[in-house]
Amino acid sequence: THTKSIFLVTEECCCGYLNNPTHVFTVNVQLYRVYVFHVRCADTQAHSYYYNQDQLGLQDQHFRGRTSLFKDQISRGTASIRLTGVEVQDEGRYKCYTSTISDNKESYINLNVDAPIHKVDIQQVENRITCSSEGIYPQPELTWSTSPPSNVSLENNPTVQQTEQLLYNINSSLIASVTDLVYSCTVSTRTNKRTATLFKLKVYHLQSTQDTQTEEAHTDTKFTYTV
Repeated sequence: THTKSIFLVTEECCCGYLNNPTHVFTVNVQLYRVYVFHVRCADTQAHSYYYNQDQLGLQDQHFRGRTSLFKDQISRGTASIRLTGVEVQDEGRYKCYTSTISDNKESYINLNVDAPIHKVDIQQVENRITCSSEGIYPQPELTWSTSPPSNVSLENNPTVQQTEQLLYNINSSLIASVTDLVYSCTVSTRTNKRTATLFKLKVYHLQSTQDTQTEEAHTDTKFTYTV
């Protein structure tokens, strides 16, 4: 068993290496998705190839039109299958079965799916700073920091939501009680992280009169994003 991490793009899975691959007509390649229900396992067919052609009559609907075997590699002893349009739902355990006229092998692949953090947004509305990022997998973490480091309370209770595609959106906000600090927000997962920085706060002054209350904002806000 080996583990492989992939991104939401296209992935090639090596099912195994073949003995006597010159007998192409006898090559049998099967890829199954393994589902575990309590203590019982069930396999669904992701791709099947034998008699020198794809055999997709029993292919699970979830993989329909998304798998292909690199037939040109069979004569070199490699059975590799391409999976396109990768989704979070594709994450899991797969069983590969290969056989030739003289040998057969069974192996397992643990497939991890990652949707990396592409962008972190940070913005200020009055004295509240908000940080957010969308379309991430697996579930991300969000942390705040200041420069220079300070004893300012950075309460961090991020809100995390999961979309229908099983991707995660995360956001957090805090009150900027000290205006001469640089505030940064970092969103991270097991594979990558990005940081957005608010270099200069807008400082709001409230001016009261007998009948009205107005507010004035001074200084510009600048942002930077780092990987």
